[in-house]
Amino acid sequence: MKRSFGLAIFATVLSACRSAPVTLGDNRLEPVYEQVLRDSAIKARLYEIDAQKQKFTIEELFVLSLDRTEQMAITAEKSFAADAKVRRSYGAWLPRLNLTAAQYAPERPGFVVPGIRFTARQNIMTGLTEYTGIVGARLERVAEEQGLRAELSAHLLNIADAALQMQLSESLVTQAKDAVSVTESSLSEIRRRVAIGRNKRGDALKAEARLKQKQADLLAQQEKLAQLRRYLGFLTGLSREFGVDGATEKYAAEVQQKDVDLSRRADIALGRTVVDIRKNEVDAAHGGHLPNIYLDGSYRPALEANQQTSYFGGVVAELPLFQGGQTVENANIAISRLRQAELELKQAERKARVEVDDAREALSKAQGEYEAYSESAAAAEKNYRAQLADMRLGIATILDVLQASEDVQLARTAAAQADYRRQIARVRFFVAQGLLFPQQ
Repeated sequence: MKRSFGLAIFATVLSACRSAPVTLGDNRLEPVYEQVLRDSAIKARLYEIDAQKQKFTIEELFVLSLDRTEQMAITAEKSFAADAKVRRSYGAWLPRLNLTAAQYAPERPGFVVPGIRFTARQNIMTGLTEYTGIVGARLERVAEEQGLRAELSAHLLNIADAALQMQLSESLVTQAKDAVSVTESSLSEIRRRVAIGRNKRGDALKAEARLKQKQADLLAQQEKLAQLRRYLGFLTGLSREFGVDGATEKYAAEVQQKDVDLSRRADIALGRTVVDIRKNEVDAAHGGHLPNIYLDGSYRPALEANQQTSYFGGVVAELPLFQGGQTVENANIAISRLRQAELELKQAERKARVEVDDAREALSKAQGEYEAYSESAAAAEKNYRAQLADMRLGIATILDVLQASEDVQLARTAAAQADYRRQIARVRFFVAQGLLFPQQ
């Protein structure tokens, strides 16, 4: 009877003592991805964006992509393990409770005694394991957040590049259509002049060849535009057709500003966090020389008439004297990893400065290049109008006008491509400074 009662107690305790996450009431912990969304006000920004509108800005496409695609969520899944490590580190401070039950067969009086036993252990000091475990877990969680922010920066560049390329492609398609239309009109005029003997048949053949080339160029630009639409739809999660407002004035920064705060960059912040993680590992390695102190106890209730309740408890101290040199070498390894992290941080800072300087110079040159190509396009259009006027006066041929029209198209194409390089250089310089969201 007593044995059945004891087994019932065992089953009840076992069902109530399941493992559970330990948070110690720390409600500040939350998944890193949710924290990034909250801190950057993306959730509030999502409600401000009309997902049914026909044209989106780069910022709107970036925000929508975070909510509609798996790109950042895949990276943010690493934060789940980081949060679990933080909770696990808290559990190192809590006591260890175990319930052991034994039933032997066959039963032989005086040989083995079946029953249950409760054991408990409370760590007081086990080197620096508990302290460095919590510090290290929290630093790893911070590192995951900074890694996610670095992924966000790269994702913003991908969105901006795809959106601006799509805008460029739309402009080139429009120009190609205009070129086809102008070439068709010129071909009709040349054929009329050939019919009345004012132009050679070879002129008409040349115009027909140019028309075929323009039509082929139009088809190629339309196919490229379709590909860019599909790619941007993949990046943003928008399955319908939409337009792009590629204005990047919000991302404009002072090009002449020489002093850039590199601490805003996610890669630099991550490097500094890694240095802190390595310092914590050095502390943990040195903690191997410290004693292990803990409370240890056991309780065994009597379940049979011939059994007696037994229990004990006490303080246990263990001082490591010689571990085969492992403790010293663990410290040497940790120190070496710390030096490596410090050198990598210096290298990352030098690389970041070079990237900022390159982005600044590229933006400055792209701006000058765009202005030059814009002036070239204006001059080409002026020449085209002059050729039209000369043709009416009889001092220029229709082929001269057609050549001037092609020059206008080439100049406009070069100006549009220069504008794309200027816009993407502006976003790259913005991201190179560690910025992610423009000021509203």
